Amino acid sequence: MLEAQPDSVKVWVALADKGPDFRPPAPTAPPASRRAYENRSLYVPYLDSLAHAGFAVAAALKWQNRVSGNIETSRLPALRALPFVTAVEPMLRRRRRDAVPPPTPLPAWPLAKRAVGIDYGAETALFDSLGIARLHRWMDGNDMRPGAGMRVAVIDADFHLGSAIYTDLKTRIRDQWDFAGHRPKAVDDSLEDSHGAECLSLIGGNAPGTLVGAAPAAEFLLYRAEINDSELYAEEDYVAAAIERAVDSGAQVISISLGYRWDFDLGEPDIPYAQLDGRTRPASLAALGAARRNVVVSVAMGNEAESHPEGPNLGTPADADSILSLGIVNSDRVRCGYSSIGPAADGRIKPEIVSMGLIGGCAVAVAYPDTASPHAVAYSGTSFATPVAAAAAALLRQSRPEASAEQIRQALMRTADHADRPDNQTGYGVMDVAAAALSLGVPLKIELIEKGHAQFYHPGGEGPIFLEWDPHRPQPPLELTDLSGRRVPISVKLSGSILALRPQRTMSTGIYIARVP
Repeated sequence: MLEAQPDSVKVWVALADKGPDFRPPAPTAPPASRRAYENRSLYVPYLDSLAHAGFAVAAALKWQNRVSGNIETSRLPALRALPFVTAVEPMLRRRRRDAVPPPTPLPAWPLAKRAVGIDYGAETALFDSLGIARLHRWMDGNDMRPGAGMRVAVIDADFHLGSAIYTDLKTRIRDQWDFAGHRPKAVDDSLEDSHGAECLSLIGGNAPGTLVGAAPAAEFLLYRAEINDSELYAEEDYVAAAIERAVDSGAQVISISLGYRWDFDLGEPDIPYAQLDGRTRPASLAALGAARRNVVVSVAMGNEAESHPEGPNLGTPADADSILSLGIVNSDRVRCGYSSIGPAADGRIKPEIVSMGLIGGCAVAVAYPDTASPHAVAYSGTSFATPVAAAAAALLRQSRPEASAEQIRQALMRTADHADRPDNQTGYGVMDVAAAALSLGVPLKIELIEKGHAQFYHPGGEGPIFLEWDPHRPQPPLELTDLSGRRVPISVKLSGSILALRPQRTMSTGIYIARVP
């Protein structure tokens, strides 16, 4: 592992070109010419000269033609004097990660409707609410295993995959690399706290009855880009390098539950808000580069709204253009207090969309990687909204392989529950994967229209009820009754393909029926 010595610093080094025979193309050059230049490897003689000057490379970014690494402070003048070096910039440092709060035990959560053959366990309510289960049912009817043939990259911290919940997905890891540890192995079979494993479970976990992810049959590229609690330098360079490797390894979707802006307390400046314009920070440029290469990129918006309430409080790479940055709301579709807000520095709305926390207000069920037998717990954070959106993108790409990454992104945005009035609190709203699929031409069946009624479980209280409806048809009249036929007064609102029924009184736990009179 590369570690900075006390008298050394970690810096970015920008290179002039890809060698004397490969100068940067003019800004007016055709996109194909610029892309070909970006995809060329860094010029090896330049790297050799950097090493000779005492520079130890940590990460190399070919798209941006720059490297990060450590060098003794006394050798900085000589480094800057190299003829092919155009800039040397210090990298910000970060403090040790705060202790992770203990997990919350999952409350008893009933199993409602599910995709044929899939027992989601703790994810049933979430996948129902986001329209994922509905798309799964269509896929099942067409002999499609959710995620099959899709290649999803997860860029995160540790991947401790010893729990049986990961046994199936480990057979489909197609590439891995530990950028933070500078070694080829990012995955191990230990039973330890693991942010990367928790995020991964929402996509590829497969323990029916306990927790099944949204795209359990996908192939995976796993990249460790952050050291959980001991790295003193920001790992933004590792995130950028991991994005490049993911694209080179065939990723169709990338999930990144990391972000950088304020975690610095060693006398270094914060990342200025002005740099969060989507086209300045290295990790953001890498995310934009992936999107331009037809990859859907899902990035956590961050959990800084409470610690830095002045806003905007997003970080990098969530500020990137042409990606999906993710916030989170509670079961009433109200923004969770910790979920960061925009806009980006250039005025773009951030986040683009949000997922939901349905446990205890703003928590999400994830795998608990500390136990060998499958077990689920509840954690809060936009980290756990991000892989759900990534899995949704993978399902949409699988269902409509001719659709581009941008078409998938736009479908998720324009069918979210308040796409007609986006804001910098929750973006375009709660994602509706079924509505996005319909907008892309997937012929989903509208169950409520066909049957004239829908039967479902309600856990009690005053929480809203969400039913499926054809977004191209007007809002229907609806009545809600319990099994004995007693009416429950409700208000009804149509958002995308979701009918939101809000009880006007406290409901008892039990089975209810919604009917179109």
